[in-house]
This record gives sequence, structure tokens and C-alpha cells, in this order.
Amino acid sequence: MLAAILILLSSFVRMLEPKILEVTIDVFNQYINKNFQYNADSDFISKGIYNLLPEFTVGNFTNVLFYIAAIFLVISLCKAFFGFYGGVIRTSATEQAIKKLRNKLFSHIQLLPIGYHDKNKSGELIQRSTGDVDTIKQFVSNVIIDFVRLIGVFGASFYFMFIIHPLYAFIAISITPIIFITSYLFFIKKKKLWKEHEEEADKLTSIVSENISGIRVVQAFAQEKEEIRKFETQNFAKYKAGIKNVTIETLFWPFSDLLVHCQVVISVFAGGYFALMGEITVGEMVAFLTYSMMVTWPMQRLGRMVSDIGMAIIAINRINEILDTKVEEDYGLDNESEGDGVFQSLEFENVCFNYPDEKPIVNDLSFKINAGDNLAIVGPAGSGKSTLIKLLLRFYEPTSGAIYLNGENIKNISKTTLRKFCGVVFQNSFLFSETIKNNIAYTKPKSSDEEVINVASVASIHDVMHIFPQGYDTYVGEKGVSLSGGQKQRVSLSRTLLENAPLLIMDDATSAVDTETEHNIQNRLKEFSTANSTIVIAHRITSIKNCNKILVLKEGEKDAFGTSKELIKTNPFYQKMNDIQLVLETEIKASGN
Repeated sequence: MLAAILILLSSFVRMLEPKILEVTIDVFNQYINKNFQYNADSDFISKGIYNLLPEFTVGNFTNVLFYIAAIFLVISLCKAFFGFYGGVIRTSATEQAIKKLRNKLFSHIQLLPIGYHDKNKSGELIQRSTGDVDTIKQFVSNVIIDFVRLIGVFGASFYFMFIIHPLYAFIAISITPIIFITSYLFFIKKKKLWKEHEEEADKLTSIVSENISGIRVVQAFAQEKEEIRKFETQNFAKYKAGIKNVTIETLFWPFSDLLVHCQVVISVFAGGYFALMGEITVGEMVAFLTYSMMVTWPMQRLGRMVSDIGMAIIAINRINEILDTKVEEDYGLDNESEGDGVFQSLEFENVCFNYPDEKPIVNDLSFKINAGDNLAIVGPAGSGKSTLIKLLLRFYEPTSGAIYLNGENIKNISKTTLRKFCGVVFQNSFLFSETIKNNIAYTKPKSSDEEVINVASVASIHDVMHIFPQGYDTYVGEKGVSLSGGQKQRVSLSRTLLENAPLLIMDDATSAVDTETEHNIQNRLKEFSTANSTIVIAHRITSIKNCNKILVLKEGEKDAFGTSKELIKTNPFYQKMNDIQLVLETEIKASGN
């Protein structure tokens, strides 16, 4: 607000400059005509300037000019002062506003449910969080202030023309309605085209984001040319959208300038006529023409401003689409007694789950484990194993049924409390672009080196730390690209173990490590882990050999539940899984001999 006021003051002071020019010309004209008196028919502003001047006589003409120059200098200094501080305040306010917007947007994205991220591409979120925010910044920084300045300059210029000659003032803006109408039509078209452009930009950003993330896969399958083709195709689509935007601007702006120049021509002819008729002085005509030129700036700027407004509206709408999305509610009690650091029981009671308009992924599932039980969940791909973990962590809510932790429905436990209670190692290990140490200590950044090394030893990543150039201080690259799959899994396991959660969940967490390393990890886990129970999702028998309870899933339903010895006798899937493992072990031993 203060910046706008200062900009308006700067614009108003600027309006006094043509009046100084008017007074100077009229003084010269009076001097040439040997009429040593000021123009008595002037408007009140000109008269105010005349009152600041010394008496006009034959001998003090130079002194009068000096006073006029001094007044002009004071006006210029005031204009510069108001403009400078208005600009400083505007820049500071804009940066503050954009900083708050970025913080709000990023915080909101962090709190959006997993379902939202599953449906929306990260590239689109990146484009909206960067490109659209920058568009809004440009709008706030320039367009809003320009709009205030436009109103100030147009209003003040018209007023100063009106007090000189009312009819001339209206003639000087006679084409303005036509300019406003064409600008509005341009705004409607521009907004539509810019929305199309930003949608194509979203797709392009998504392609780049996915390609860089999967560059190893691309190069491993020699698909560089195909990826380049996809990028060039989408880039061309964005180019066409950009050309449409440029084309409409190229057509509109020259036409808008033509209308403005026609207005100037009309003003020149009208001014000459009124001066010849003696209705205005030569100085007033010059001042009037100066004001009419000032009026043309807002009219010329209007088209470009309308273009920027259209772009900003699209950007604001796109960001509001994110901000209007309901965040994940952390409802439920922050009931630390649910944890108390001790796992007592976990029960699934008639749990069903399906995505909207899709067939059930989990169907009427019931089972229970108690403290001390180590549960293995096995089954064919797509049987719903990982979905159980998502339901337990409340990434999704069951369609029906209930899940009980320590006898309490997890709906009554806040998500923050629940997720701190469960230490999870996900199937797809994700590492941040940080050092190995910082990735391990992600949730506890103040952990000592001894604590980090301790969990890294359990996860068998400490054993190979000597191969990394800077040891624990080695940067792993984006998403851990410099580490192998097995190394990433072991760093992820270390990160989870450092949390020391009461319930440890491992979703195929050692699938990328060799059997010997997996054996070492399992033995060390038995000695290290303070978790009362462990849930293991796995595809090989060696991963679940320490589990005393096994749940076999088939198409989202419980196919079997019991011990390994029981299922080898009764469940065909588990029998086959065990037989394959025995054959592999026999072949490995034979090849070793």
C-alpha cells in the first residue's frame, strides 16, 4: 500500500513538469511581446507557480528563469525520491510475498495425501512451484504497480488537461473506449492461449524430470534416441503453443499502437485549432500536448498489461488447484500411550480396500499378531502385500473393516504418532542428494558418528564403506544414483534402524542384496533390534527364515496363515516357493563343488 501511495505521489509530481514547461513558454512569449505580466487567465496550478516567481520586470527576466529552473529541480528531486523509495518498498514487499507463497505452496505439497501424488506427475508440481510462481512474482512486482501508475498517470493527466480546456480534454481521450474494448478481447484470447502453453510446459517438464531420474534405465536399454524423439515432439508442441501466443501479441500490439497514434494526431490538430482561436495559450497547448503524450503511455501499456494479467490469472488458478486440494488430515489423538515404546498387538479385522471405480485390492482380510511375533507376508505379484503396509501407515484408509494397533483403532491415532511407531524400509529405496551419513541420520540429524556406524554395521553397509571415496561423507547423487541397488537398500535400512521404532516393517528390503549379506543382516538384526515384532514382505524363503508367522495372500485375500512347517504341508503357493528355494540352494552348492 505504501509503495502504491509513493508511486502515485511520484506520478502526481511528474504531472507538474508540463506545467513548468507551460509557464516557461508563456513567460518567454510575454517577454518577447514586451508584456511584463504573468498570464492572469491560467488555471490554479499555473497561478500557484507564478506566485512562487519574483516580480516580472524588464531587468529580472534571467532571475525569473532561474526561479523556474529551481522549481523544476525541486519537482524532479521529489519525483525521484518518491519513485526510488516506492521501488524499494515494492521490491521488498514483492520478495516477502513470493517467499510466503513458496513456503505455503511447498508446505501444502508436503501435506497432500499419497493418493494425490500417485495421480499427479512430479514434473507438473515442479513447473507450478517454479514457473507459475515466477509468473506471479512478475505480476506482483511490475503489473500491479504499473496498473497503479497507469491509473495515476491517466487520471492526473486527464485532470490537468481538463482544467486547461474541458472539451479538449475529452477530445484527447476520445479513442480510449475502443482501446479498452480491443484490450479486453485480447485478454480473453490471451488467457486461453497461455493456459494451453502452460499445460504443454507441464508435459515437457515431466518428460525432463522422468528422463533424468531414469537416465540409467534409458542408457541401459539404449533408448537415448527414443527419449530425444519424445522430448523433441513435446518441445515442438510447446513451441506451437508459444507461437500462438506470440502471433496474437504481434497482431494486437501494432494495432493498439496505431489507435494510440491516431489519438495523438487528433490531439495535435485539436490543440492547434484551440490555440489559433485564442482559447488556450501556446504554453498551454504545449503542456496539453505533453499531457496527451503521457496519456498515451497508459493506453500503450494497457495491452501488455492485459497480457501479463492473463498469464498471472492462469498461474494463480494453477497454483490454487494445488492449494485447494485437501491436505492429509492428521486426525486422531497424539496418544503416546499407543506406543509407550512397546508393541503389543496388530490386528486386521475384515479389512477391504479398493481405489475408486476399481476392483478390490484387499478383500475381507483378517489376521492378528502379538508381541514377539515376526510376520512374513508372501504371495504372487499384485496380491496386495505392499498395500497392507500403506493401509497400516494410513497412506490410505480401508474401504471397510478396521485395523487395530495395541487394541486401538488406528483411525483414533494421529498419523504422526502412528508413523513414528512404525519403522519402515520401503521396497524402492529412496535416497536424498546428500552424504551417506546424512541419509542415514535423516530423521535424527544430530546423531553421533558412533550411532550412525552402529546401525550401518547392522545393515552391512559399514563393511563396504572403504570403497567410497570419502567414506560416510560421500555424496550419493540424486536419488542415490551413485550407489548400487543393494547399497541403497542397506543405507535405507540403516536410516530406519536409527529410528529404533517399536514395530519394524521391511517391504522386500533386502531383495537387491546377495544371500550371504542378507544372512548377515538378519543375524545382526536379532541382536540389535529393540522392536517387539517385525513384519517382512519378501519373495524368497531366506528373507523370512526368522519369521514365526506367515501370511499368504492371493488376489487380496488371505490364502493361508500359520507357521512355515504348517504351510509347507497345506499351502500350494508356499510349497512351490520353498521347493524353488531348495532347488536354487542345491544348484549353488553343486556349482561351488
